[in-house]
Amino acid sequence: MNRLLHKGLLRAAAMATVLQAGGLPAAWAQMAPPVPPEVLAAARLNPRIGAGEQWVVERDTALQSLGIAAGGAVVAPPGRSLSMTVDGVETTLRPGRYRGAVQLRVTEAHPVRFSDLHVHPFRQALYIDAGGVVQGKSVPSAAGPAWKLENGVLSGAQLRSAGENFNGLLVAGGDVTARGLTLDFSGNGGNDFAGYGAGVMSHGKTTRLVIDGADLRTHGAVRTAVVCDGGSTLVVKNSRVTSLTGQLPADYVSNVSPGEMKDAPWMLGITGNVRSTNVLGDDTTCSYVNSTLSADGWGVLSIDASQNARLTTINSQVLLTGARGYGSYAIGNSSNRFYGTVFHVPTHGAIVTGGTVEFAASRPDTLARLNGELKLGLSPAELAALKPAETVVNSQRFGVMMWGDAVVSVRDGTQFNTGEAVFLNKGATSRIEVDGRGGVQLNARNGVLFQAIDNDDPGPVMVDGLMANTGVYREPAKAPAKVPGFDLAAVHATDMQARFTHSQLKGDFFNAIGLRLLGSEMGPGGPPGPDAKPPTPSGANLVLTLDNSQLEGVVTASRARHFVDSIGPAQVDELARVRNTPAPAINNGVIVSLKASRWTVTGPSHLTALELAADAELRAPAGQRLVLRVDGQVRPIQPGRIAGQILLQPEAL
Repeated sequence: MNRLLHKGLLRAAAMATVLQAGGLPAAWAQMAPPVPPEVLAAARLNPRIGAGEQWVVERDTALQSLGIAAGGAVVAPPGRSLSMTVDGVETTLRPGRYRGAVQLRVTEAHPVRFSDLHVHPFRQALYIDAGGVVQGKSVPSAAGPAWKLENGVLSGAQLRSAGENFNGLLVAGGDVTARGLTLDFSGNGGNDFAGYGAGVMSHGKTTRLVIDGADLRTHGAVRTAVVCDGGSTLVVKNSRVTSLTGQLPADYVSNVSPGEMKDAPWMLGITGNVRSTNVLGDDTTCSYVNSTLSADGWGVLSIDASQNARLTTINSQVLLTGARGYGSYAIGNSSNRFYGTVFHVPTHGAIVTGGTVEFAASRPDTLARLNGELKLGLSPAELAALKPAETVVNSQRFGVMMWGDAVVSVRDGTQFNTGEAVFLNKGATSRIEVDGRGGVQLNARNGVLFQAIDNDDPGPVMVDGLMANTGVYREPAKAPAKVPGFDLAAVHATDMQARFTHSQLKGDFFNAIGLRLLGSEMGPGGPPGPDAKPPTPSGANLVLTLDNSQLEGVVTASRARHFVDSIGPAQVDELARVRNTPAPAINNGVIVSLKASRWTVTGPSHLTALELAADAELRAPAGQRLVLRVDGQVRPIQPGRIAGQILLQPEAL
């Protein structure tokens, strides 16, 4: 057949195919010339959609190829969704030429409401509820050729996507175990606060999902590998979870607006655009056992938009392989617990802005308790195979950063190895409990165990309706004025408390809080709410208790200054990087209590209250003597409690 004629017939056949599918006015069909059956059959398997043409796909369709010209469209009928896989890989329907096993899948609409402005059209490879796989909401050609679900066990699933905003496995009801699951997703997600575009997702209070022996990999902005949501229970064991950052659109403006945020808020000292895990919704439980979890930016384990969530790792590795990011993030009165877990992170082991963070060992008695409490479902053999291990946090900068209400518990043989402060407090109400009987080690290369500073997060700036990350922090020009009525020698409910028992400590404690605002909804990363009350100026005392412990270092009120006077996105690494100058307290009291403990004071330490039990000891380093001054007057060091402007100073003999 003449090539030009053949091409024309194919084009006419393709037009006829589109017409039969209801894409163009029926009268146009009468204009098409007669087409040989074999050419028509080939065209139906290889349609071409021209500029200005639209093919409304009414039913599932298998093709050998599909061409879509610029200005052409392939769409679902009203109220339905359409997905395409090419050789088993979900692929976004956009202008281009697609060859191979092309499957067009028409599914029920599955809108998920995040807000009035954000209702997301979810599509997923497999949607499972208490009744099994919901075919009307699934695109099974994206789950591989060998998957099956029998008696609540999913096996053989190979989830692949190179498109955008496509979910992999979504379980919304029932008790499901996925064994040997593999997932390879590239392309961006849409909203990781809603799980839009996530790899694996559990949702709903009646859902328990177990992922066993999986290899999950995502590569894209807000393309979260694992999302737990809506009060569900998710257990991931013996698995590897990896998320890599993607490329954001050129016109994207970095922001923290809900539903629009697609990258990390640099004001936390981090960068990147994907979190490996996100726990959402109230009373949600997410647990990892014997697994390796990694991301190359932003964060590995996150909790967001939730209350009373539980996030736990056991005998696992948490790896942040990029230049900046955190291991875990706690918010909303959450419980974040790490047993026998090793962290390798560049910026923060954990960030806490509401909740409890615990670092401990994976002892058999602990695991037995967690097995029931978290619905892990581990068999006796599986429990026995989990060898007791200590938690280790290796961070190039900080161990735990607190900028909201925080409780931090450290026990057993946990070890922190940090470049800067082990505990960084940005004006947060906090309680740190360290029980060193198992051999806790707190090692900071810069010699700082605890650093309190005013919050240096400048917050967002409203730009065209977005809370854009364009704020700039500027160093105050002078010391703050004293807050009237704030008692520097009293313990307040909003203070920073740290209690160490049976601990061996070497390092310094600095309280450099200048002024804290209480009673407003203004916090790091967000402006005040519409009903926020005027903030009340306050101070913040450091309340340090040593019980059966030894400390060698400085504990003092201080003035802290950043090394640069202004910090914007380009100076992200300067956040929380300060130089301390010990000085008498203004709004930053330091209260120290010793019981059966010894403190070797290595430098000037400005306190506002000191309490010594009869079995407590203060001393200077070898070759020096320790001098105590209260309100400028030398006083003997003896048991009891004193208050005022206290200076402990080692001096030459």
